[in-house]
Amino acid sequence: MKDGIPLRVKASAAVTRGSAWQGSIPVAKLPRLAASLADREGELAVQLQAGRDEAGAAQLRGRISGGLGLVCQSCMKAFRWPLEIELELRLVGSEAEEKRLLHECEPWVAEDDSLQLHAVVEEEALLALPLAPRCPDCGSKNE
Repeated sequence: MKDGIPLRVKASAAVTRGSAWQGSIPVAKLPRLAASLADREGELAVQLQAGRDEAGAAQLRGRISGGLGLVCQSCMKAFRWPLEIELELRLVGSEAEEKRLLHECEPWVAEDDSLQLHAVVEEEALLALPLAPRCPDCGSKNE
């Protein structure tokens, strides 16, 4: 397992080798995610592994975790929200293939055989954000 998360890798080579990466990415280096947060502090711990699934399809599996600064939509105070993601993406070469597989799996387009690892991490983190975040104090009031 290599230390650090490269910005991009050659998808076919990573899948063939079963490449794995482990490291962290500062939130400030993920601009779309940082713009959605209360602050740009912290980093995401990332573990990724390229390979093939049981059927032989190219895939990227991994885990992303960290604390993200959000604003509670009840009390409007900032708080740290614990992000925990397990990901399993099918790597595809075109948008047409992505569209065809949408109902079977979670596809990710590796255009021109380039797998943008930081983009994967950022997109998965954005998708995991709550629509109406609530801090632990406000969240427990309704239970």
